[in-house]
Amino acid sequence: MASKKFKATSIADRSVEDERERAQWQMEQLLQASLCANCRHVGDCAFLSKACGPIQNCEIYECGLPEKPRLVVVKKACARVEEAENKAAPVGLCITCENLRGCNLPKPAGGVWMCEEYC
Repeated sequence: MASKKFKATSIADRSVEDERERAQWQMEQLLQASLCANCRHVGDCAFLSKACGPIQNCEIYECGLPEKPRLVVVKKACARVEEAENKAAPVGLCITCENLRGCNLPKPAGGVWMCEEYC
């Protein structure tokens, strides 16, 4: 009797991955709001990983480029057919926006009616 191997992806596995992505996003937001955003020691800082809020004061802070490059994994989602259709016919504020050509913001089928980047 031959047995087939199936890769089972459970809801728990997906929720762990979602939680990991959320934690990484929160860390990025914390970094951008902190003094750490332009600190030379951000690559090997022990304080940032334990911080609960933005860091406003640090004894080892030195302004400058990081000593070690900070690498981040970037996931790029595949474009759907609906998005390609929306690019051909923008609706709402996008029709008259000067930033339309370089805009990467989502454009829902019903149109965008409030946008901070509109000009």
